[in-house]
Amino acid sequence: MSLNFGPLGSSANQSSTLPGNLYTDPEVFEHEKEAIFRHQWLAIARSAELTEPGDYLTYELLGDPIVVTRDADARLHAFSRVCLHRGCPIAQGSGNAHNGILTCPYHRWTYALDGRLKGTPLMDQAENFDKSSMRLPQISVAEWLGWIFINAEANAAPLAPQLTNLETLMAPFGVADMVCHDTLEFDSPWNWKIMVENFMESYHHIGGHPETLNPRFPAAGTHAVDLAGAFSLLENPARDEAESAPFWVACVFPSTLISLVRGDSPKVAWYQMDIDAHDRFQLKIHLLASPELAANEEYRQTMHATLMAIHLEDIPLCEGVWKGVNSRFHREGRLSHLEAANWRFYNYLRDRLGADR
Repeated sequence: MSLNFGPLGSSANQSSTLPGNLYTDPEVFEHEKEAIFRHQWLAIARSAELTEPGDYLTYELLGDPIVVTRDADARLHAFSRVCLHRGCPIAQGSGNAHNGILTCPYHRWTYALDGRLKGTPLMDQAENFDKSSMRLPQISVAEWLGWIFINAEANAAPLAPQLTNLETLMAPFGVADMVCHDTLEFDSPWNWKIMVENFMESYHHIGGHPETLNPRFPAAGTHAVDLAGAFSLLENPARDEAESAPFWVACVFPSTLISLVRGDSPKVAWYQMDIDAHDRFQLKIHLLASPELAANEEYRQTMHATLMAIHLEDIPLCEGVWKGVNSRFHREGRLSHLEAANWRFYNYLRDRLGADR
């Protein structure tokens, strides 16, 4: 499938926004599923959710039921949870597998924490059936700065080398050891790329956040950080660092969105998008901080109120763009130099999806 990405030059200053059909066409999303989401790394959890041997959690990856487990050697495994018998998912939600065994609730077939088939009750009369050779389909899994990422490819290229430069910046702020102290959830009836674009430019501070963000982090001072890797990064300097710590926002391609406030008390907002259609996704905003900071009730309440207020300002902006790109009058608009991080995102999309050049 070859797509028209509109004017996409050698910099943001020579480029335009995306054509509307790249957001609104269901066939484009079907192409994205195959070219992006089934071959790229997606953050689905924090490592702190799987700390003990036998711990597991489940996830739906574009309709494919997945389970991630922690084995007795502290290694992670990720594989299909579709039973090899009749297809019933072998696990739901999260928990700890008793004796390191996952059991299908339908006919009690059992599986080891690496997906190997272990038990098959009352199958002794089945001919040419060798359970020792059977295993649930594997996918790739990796840990990075306290996140658990999965990739639907069985042997995906390692994640960490693609994020070396981003890790160098973020690791000193203790991100790997941060804990989640709150999660805000929102139904989001618009295309996922609109959320990435909104997150990765602060030009809109002047219009969308005139009282919450722009006074402390003026749009005019924000700028993309040019580093090699599978990510885009935007610097948000503070007007007065004595009052507010600067922050970065990053998109780990394709859709993992991370805000890191620096300073003496670093904190993270992780925007996780569970994407299942071209016109909607479920957004979870996870708030992370050091264990000591996360234990402070006043801090937790303040951060909840702050992130809620900011996202409630973002929602009508994203809804407005969605309405606009669905209009027959929509045309690509020129990018500002303040949108260079999105220019990088557009280049990623073009490289993954294929385009008329």
